[in-house]
This record gives sequence, C-alpha cells and structure tokens, in this order.
Amino acid sequence: MKKKPICYTFRECIFRNAGFFKRFLGLLSLLVIGNIGIVMAQEVPKFTVNFKNASLVEVFDYFGGKSDYKFTYNSESVKGESKKISETFKNATLQQILTKCLEDTRFSFEIVGKNVVISLKKQPDVKLIEISGKVVDENGNSVPGATVLIQGTSQGVVTNIEGQYRINVRPTDILRVSFIGYKTEIVELKGRTKVNVRLTPDQQKLDEVQVVAFGTQKKESVVSAITTIRPMDLKSSSSDLTTSLTGKIAGIIGWQTGGAPGALTEEEMNTKFYIRGISSSNGASEPLILIDGVESSRLDLARMVPEDIESFSVLKDASATAMYGARGANGVILVTTKKGEAGSVYTSVRYEAVASMPTKEIEVVDPKTYMRMYNEALLTRNPNATPAYSLTKIERTGDPRYPSYVYPANDWYDILFKDYSVNHRVGVNVRGGSELMQYYASVNYTNDQGMLKTDRLNQFDVNIKNSTLSSRINLNVDLNSAIRLLVNTSFSIDKYHGPLAETSEAYALAFNASPVDFAPTYPGDKQYGWPHLRFGNIPGGPDSGVKNPYASLQAGYKERGRYSVTTRAEYIHNLSSLVKGLELRASVSLSKTGYDMNAFSTQPFYYWLNTENGGYDFETGEHTLTLVKSGRRTLQQPMSGGTAASSTTQWVYEGRLLHTAAWGGADATLHQTSLTAVFQAQQANSAPSRELFNSFEQRNLSFSMRGSYGFLDRYFVEASFGYNGSERFTKNNRMGFFPAVGGAWLISKENFMQNISSRISFLKLRASWGKVGNDGIIKDPRFVYMPEIVTTGFKSFVYPDAGIDDPFHRKEVKNYGDPDVKWEVSEQINLGLETRLFKDILEINADFYQEIRHNIIESRTVLPANMGVEVAPLDNMGKVRSRGVDLSAKVQHAFSKDFWVIFNGTFTYSKAIYKELEEAFDKPRWQWKTGHELSQEVGYIAEGLFRDQAEIDNSPQAKTTSMPGDIRYRDVNGDGVIDIEDAVHIGFPTTPRFVYGFSGFINYKNWEFNFAFQGSGQRGFFTRPDALSPFVGNHAMLKAIYDSHWTENTTDNHPFWPRLSTQSITVNNPQEDWYNQNNTEVRKSTYFMQECTFLRCTSLELAYNLPRTLCQKLRMQNVKFFTRANNPFMITNFKLWDVELGEYGFNYPIQKTYAIGINVSF
Repeated sequence: MKKKPICYTFRECIFRNAGFFKRFLGLLSLLVIGNIGIVMAQEVPKFTVNFKNASLVEVFDYFGGKSDYKFTYNSESVKGESKKISETFKNATLQQILTKCLEDTRFSFEIVGKNVVISLKKQPDVKLIEISGKVVDENGNSVPGATVLIQGTSQGVVTNIEGQYRINVRPTDILRVSFIGYKTEIVELKGRTKVNVRLTPDQQKLDEVQVVAFGTQKKESVVSAITTIRPMDLKSSSSDLTTSLTGKIAGIIGWQTGGAPGALTEEEMNTKFYIRGISSSNGASEPLILIDGVESSRLDLARMVPEDIESFSVLKDASATAMYGARGANGVILVTTKKGEAGSVYTSVRYEAVASMPTKEIEVVDPKTYMRMYNEALLTRNPNATPAYSLTKIERTGDPRYPSYVYPANDWYDILFKDYSVNHRVGVNVRGGSELMQYYASVNYTNDQGMLKTDRLNQFDVNIKNSTLSSRINLNVDLNSAIRLLVNTSFSIDKYHGPLAETSEAYALAFNASPVDFAPTYPGDKQYGWPHLRFGNIPGGPDSGVKNPYASLQAGYKERGRYSVTTRAEYIHNLSSLVKGLELRASVSLSKTGYDMNAFSTQPFYYWLNTENGGYDFETGEHTLTLVKSGRRTLQQPMSGGTAASSTTQWVYEGRLLHTAAWGGADATLHQTSLTAVFQAQQANSAPSRELFNSFEQRNLSFSMRGSYGFLDRYFVEASFGYNGSERFTKNNRMGFFPAVGGAWLISKENFMQNISSRISFLKLRASWGKVGNDGIIKDPRFVYMPEIVTTGFKSFVYPDAGIDDPFHRKEVKNYGDPDVKWEVSEQINLGLETRLFKDILEINADFYQEIRHNIIESRTVLPANMGVEVAPLDNMGKVRSRGVDLSAKVQHAFSKDFWVIFNGTFTYSKAIYKELEEAFDKPRWQWKTGHELSQEVGYIAEGLFRDQAEIDNSPQAKTTSMPGDIRYRDVNGDGVIDIEDAVHIGFPTTPRFVYGFSGFINYKNWEFNFAFQGSGQRGFFTRPDALSPFVGNHAMLKAIYDSHWTENTTDNHPFWPRLSTQSITVNNPQEDWYNQNNTEVRKSTYFMQECTFLRCTSLELAYNLPRTLCQKLRMQNVKFFTRANNPFMITNFKLWDVELGEYGFNYPIQKTYAIGINVSF
C-alpha cells in the first residue's frame, strides 16, 4: 500500500482533530460564562443599582455587561474624569441614570437604539487663562522634555531645559503630565495659575507585574518558578548577550567554550547555557526562547542589546511552561522589548570602544629549551639514540649574529597574533508617541576584530572582522478605545571576513609546530626571488601533515553573511462591552534567517633552508632555498566547501482569549479569576536540504489553557495544560497532552503575621506539579518512526577475501524505523519560597525541584545475534532523574537620596542521573550507566607512575612497553590484565553541578560602581594527552610539561607529565588513546582528569553622571561617562589555560575586555 506523504498525513491529523478543537472552544465558552456568572437576559428598560465610589468607566462597563447597550467613548478622556459616583438608583431608566452621573462633568450622552455615545460637551466661548509651572522628579530636579497636555485633547506643550512650561487653558480644564519612566500625573487647576508638578518613578508598576506564559500576572499571585532580571544587569562589553546569563540568573547553568568573534551559526557560539542543567541524553536540551512572543534562536538572543529589553524572565517549572507543551520541557526564556509611550520624544545615544585580549595565554618553552628537551626525550627512552639537535644549532639559535631564518627561533603565538584588538559599539534608540500611536525604535552597530596578523606581502587580509547592524521598531496604534494594533519589526545583518582556516584551529596551530625546524617565511634567493610568500617547511612536511601555522593562516580567506528578519503583528480587542474583563488577541509572525559563505584560497609555496649542508654561506651571507612544494598565487574557490547558502522561514499564527474577573467583598476583590486560552499553528521550512526528510516543512499545532483563582489576595491556585501535535510521530502518537497544577499561599497577609510585618514584610510558599513535552527527541533522524537509508552516497565496497561477508556496493541503512516512538515527557515537582525581610531590605527566593524525564530515545543494546541489523534500532527506553535547587538573594538599601546600594547573589545546583536504560549484558556491571550521572565519563584509575622496573614486572602491565615513569593503572577486576573491563565511572560530569554568582551596584551622588563575579564547580574534564604530547608532529612543548615531568630524580608520584618521549604518550600508555580505532570505548584515565572550579570577576564598572544643572545647560537629559572591565581576573588552581574552556584549551581563548564609553540622553 502506498504511503501518504508526511505533509499530507500531518494535515489529515489536524483536520481529524478539528472536532476536538470545536468541543474545546465550546467548553471554553461555557467556562467564560460560568466564570463571570452572567446570564444574558432580555432587554430591561429599567435598572436598580447601587454605585459606591465608582468611576465613569466602571458605570459604562457595568451597563455594557448587564444590558444590550453598547457604549462608545474616548477611553483616555473618560479615564481622566475625577468624579466618583456614589448613588442608589431604583427602577430607573438608563437615561435618568446617565443624566445624574454626568452632572458636573465635561461629558454628554446620546442614546440611539442600543448604542450609547459619550462625547465632550460643547463648550461656550470661554476666556483662556495662562497656566505656568515647573515639572520636577522625585529628587526635586527639573525634568526637561516632559509632556503637559490638556486632558482629553491632543493640545499641549513640552517643558523646557529648566523643566518649565506655559499653557493656555480653560478654567475647568485638567492637566495631564507625563514623562517616560515616571507615573502620569492628573492635575486639577482649582483656580490656580501657578501649578508645579512632582513626578514619581514608575518602578512599582514594573515590580507588581510578572511576565508569564502568554500574558502577565500580579507577582503576588504567581504560583510558578519564574526568575526575572533587570536588563541593566546584563550589560557587558561583549557583543554576545548570552555571556552575561550564567551566575546572574538563578536556574541558568552555563559556561563559555571560546572567545572568537563572528559566530554566525549556533554551533559557533562561544556559550552553552541550559535551564536547570541537562536532563536528556539524546533529546534537545536548549530552552525555548521567545522574543516578543516569537520563537527565536540562541543566536538571535545573543545579538540583542540590553538597552532594547524591557523585561527578561526565565520560566523554570512545569506550571510555568505547560502551556508551551511540546516545547516547554527545557524551560522558557521570555524577552519583552521596550514599547513606546505617549509624551515627548526621548532619545539615547551610546558609544564604547573596547580593547580585547585573551584572559590567559598558553605558555610554551623557548626554542633552546625545546631542542634540549627533545634530545632528553630521545635519550630517556633510548640511551643509545643520536640527539636530533646539535650543540652548535642550540647555541646559535636566537643568536643575533645570525639571520633569524638561518637558525629559526619562532614564537609562533607572537608571529600569528596581535597583543589585542580594538572593537566598537554604537547604539541609538528613540522612544515617544501620542495618545493615538506610540513608538520605540533603535539602531545598533557592532564592529569586532580578531587578533590575527596579516603579512604585508599578502594580497588579502586574513584577520577576523565581523560587523553587525541591527534595528528594531515597535509600534502601538490605538484604533479606538477598545482596539489596539501592535507591530514589532526587527532585523540584524552580519558581515564576516576571516581566514580560510577555522578560527579555533588558528589558535591551536600556534602550539602545534616546531619553533626551530623552519622559518615562517624566507627571503628570496637568486633562484626564487620573484615576489611571492616563501613559506618554510621541511622536506616532505606538507604531504606528511607537518604544518607551517603562518602558511595555514595566510593561505586564503572566507566571507560570510547572515541576516535575520522578524515581523509580528498583533490585534487586541477589548470586549468588555460584551463581557466585562474579556479580551481577544490574534497575531501572525514571520521570521526569516539566511546564511551564505564564499571561500577563496591560494596554494602556499613551501621552501626549506638546509643550513647544515650548504644552504647558507656564513662568509658571504647568501642563502640557497630548496623548493619543498610548489603552489599557486591566484585566488580560487576550493573544489569543496567553497560556497554555501541556506535559509529558514517560519510562520506562526496565534489566537488568544483572555478573561479576568473579580467580585465579592467591600472592594469587589474577595474572589479573583482569570482564564487564558491559546490556539497556535506553526510551520517552518529550510532550504536547501540534501536529505529528503529534512526538506519537508516542520509543523506544530497546539491548544493550551490556563485558569487561576485567588481568594482574599492570599490563596492562589492555578491549572493549565498544553495539547500539542507534532509531525515527528505517527498519527497514533502525534498529539500529546501536558497538564500542570500549582498553588501559592501568601502567608504575610495572614492576621497572625501582622505583628512581625516590620521584620517579615512578604512571605509566600509555592508548590507545583506538571508534565511538559519535548518533540526534539533526537536531532537525527528527524522521523524516527520511518525507515531511512543514507541517500548521499554508497556503503564502501568490501572485498570478500578480506574476511567480511558483505561484498556489495549498496546503500547504507540509517534507521530501521519504530512506529511506536513517543514524546519525551518531563514530569516536574517544584517547591518554592519567596520572602522579603526588614522592610524589604533583604529579599530571598528559593526553589527545590525534581524532574523525571521519561521516554528518552536510546539505541537498543540487547539484540539477538541473528537479527542481522546494521545499526542499532532506536526506542523510548531511557529515564533520567534530575534534582536541584535555585537560590537568589537581594539586598537593597538607601542610606540617603545620594547614597544607595544593591547586592545580588545566586546559586544553582543540579544533578541528573540515569534511572532506567537498556544496558549490554556483556559489559561489566560497574560500567553500566544506570545510577550514574548523564555526562560522567568511563575510564581507568591511575595509581601514579611506575617507580622502577621491578614494580612493572610485578604489575598487570608487565608485558607492555612501559618503563619507569609511565602510568600505572588499577586492575579493577583482578584478572591480572589491564583492559577495557578495568574502566569505571570517574570524575565529575562534563556539565557543572553548580554555578553561582554575586554582584553589586553602589551609587553615591553622581558616581556609580558595579561589580559582578561568577563561579562554577564540580565539572569534570580531561586534558587530552595525545594533543598535549610534545614533539609529536612537531608539537611545541608546553611550559607546564617542562616544569613538571618525570625524571629519574623525581620524588613526586604524580607530576603533570609522565616520562618524556618523542612519540605520542599513547604508545607507552595505550589507556590514554582517546580514539583508538580498535576499540569502541573512549579511553581516558584519572591521571589527566581535572575539575573545572573557579571564581571569575566578570565585570567591574565605574561611571560618572554629569550634574543635572550642567546637563540642562547642554540641553540634555543625562550624560554618563563609564569605564568597564569584563573578565579581568580569575581565581583557580588550574594554570594551563582558562579553565572554563575545559578540554578545549586550544580553542580561540576567552577574552577579557577593557572599555570606555559615553551614554547621552535628551
């Protein structure tokens, strides 16, 4: 039977579930009606009602909800009316009630059928009076640029540089004074002609509201584990925002993997970060990132600047993420960008220049020491060996009497790299608007450069240069009092130029070449004097893998580009005229990213100067070069990998229905309810794709709901669910249901707490349980349920006489397919505590959690021998348990209006272990993963070094090539042989168990000082001994090996390096052969095991704000000068390289930066 295409069966699934969604919408309608307790009745011409201190808006909304009348009015004008109505009406008509309510106001009404139009009364000609005054802030400083409007109109003025204003008004008019970042003040004239206004910051409004999934809630009613950070705490001189997350946000576990500029793909990024660690061995572990409601990549987040961010929240538990269903298992990061505000235009400009350099350079021995140690390594293994370097060469190397190319003494790092690079950051943002439309716009430009040197004779530049231009425009348009349109548009464009060699490889090359065997380049001789770069190498070197680092970097360049464009339009309709508290939202978003690359290369000309055999005439100074390998000067695109282009397009359609209600009690807030329902459809496609299955569009469908109830503003419960469909499963498993429940108790509002409210001003307990899905069960294959073969090539031909019974030239099986494969499901429990002590000076938040990750995809290991499978089938066999704690604390105190401080601290701990896994029966039980941590390694236990031959003869390693000074391993199973069965679980996992951080902000008058520290611990890694082995393949000798290696006089049984050799360490210590082709297990030992433990100062900043009086003279709002250092120092016991790099010490190093800048606002 012919199978239907995947895209068709997915649509079929949607339509087959259409009835389900109709039933849900019907249920939703019933819930809304039951939630507000309204029964739509027939028209009642008369009303009996009692209003107590009600505003006009509340009166209009009451009749709009209790009758068929529809009210039309200007919401801003009506909200500005200060009159409160306290009247009782019995059996009164609507006309009688409105006539009474609108007495002594500026409004009149007209009833036409069932429509009621509220408008401003026609004013008779009244003599205008002039009002003047001054607008100041909370400290009494003048506020230039504040908007002073006549309430209900667009007529107004802007305060001057002194904060003063003059405006002509009617005696009955009301003033509306606003400025960005401050609360709007409504001022009645009351016969005055001199009106001064004091504005207060609007921080309280921000503190009271918490961004949650698909909406906002009052902070006190939130039952979920959500962490929010101030955008200003994310500021750094890095062009990657994600470098600032770890240590500042409780629940984020992350680390840096390098410092190369110009990451244009997620794989190239210098950071890894996860919410509460990694809980799946094969499934996707990255959090869902939503920027203004649009799913975005980690690279899009990295490109953001803190100045554009309004709020940054991290959703950590199931009750917070259940509504995201298939995408919420790994946590969610919600970023909301700034929006426009009505009032005068507010503009901010910033610039900073940044000097960037490595946090730590890897040290190698000098050339003379290199040669002496090379000879020692030869003789220590074979006393009869002939030294490779003569005493004459050692003595003359580095001698200024001889040309440097005759006796090379290469400091490859100095030859390849500059001491530092200078980068630039520029940003401009504008914020403002009117009552009809508000806007926020920004433009940011970043220019980053690497530290690579370019030869003056080269025809092209090979240094890294990456520039990023990004822009954002957010518009809010009020179409009328009930309808608002939001349009958010952003884009970023990257342009990269760099060497043809990979950037990470460029740094490693500096330590993988001999400092004395050849020069980086040679000057021309009589035969090869024509203008071209003459790179050094040894005879046969280029073909045998001996690299000249300088030639590798100068051999070509590549230019790359990336763009990312996102547009989202949202329609918001307040339906309170139909049902009080009801709101409808509908949105559509389009995201498109693209990438392109063009590479160009030359073929280096390699030469050698044979100094020992007449290549250099010491009397005349003439030299004769030997051509090692001819090359090509002209630039060409490589045969493979010379070009690349790709793009991804994503559409998201979303409909949202929200309802809030409150009733009961004297203030009608005894009971509070809210209901949110969301329908979302998403599709994405990537092009081009060489794999058939990857060419299909990716589609997801979801319906989610959340209902919450609050009683007495102290007891809160919430239930939510996500019902999701993913095309990665068969139709029987395609839909997943993910519920969650949570509750909170605001203890500080209980009567028994009031006597200690001065010490404990806020105390809340939270608890939640839920299940969340993950359809990213494995990266490849995309459709685990379908059999798949490799379409891009053929399985290699094997000759029958090789002893292998597979002589056929055929396609290779990639996956056998499992139609029963299911969602990965995360079941989470969270207990939380929030408290504020001593009049809100101290704030503490703590969350304790457990996660059980079910249905993890794993390869089957227990299969019948006669089954004949080519690759192990995949199945939902894994289960992982993760437990941890998130802690955060904050201290803030104002000693005076000129002196105040804020201190923050975070701690995150997470440990994930295998609970269920299919293990191979032929593997020793002590190597089974069950019960051990996810990323914990298996290796040998090193017991030190052999002291003498007698110890070797009496050890299980007696029949090996071991010598005194080589590594001695433990015979775990006692069989007298050191083999793979002696490997056990060793060390800490490669993901840190805990991270922590603390920071502070101190303000004294016009001075500001910021600092931040971040630490990590219980993360294991291994220094790859095969990559560190000196002399092998002309590798340099690290100073750490020179300082601490075994010799016959060594008393230390565990020096940094065992007995020297000119061969790889794996020759005499095969247990260190990480990638032994004859063994499927990775080989490592505790000898080279390290712990990544450190405390890093991530930021120090000193800033000075010009006095307000001087700013006013300059006609500016504020001018700030600052200097900042990022990653200036680190405390750690590991000295080889920056320990945060782990085993990737030869990557482009993590950078420390020193910046100066200015920020001007007006």
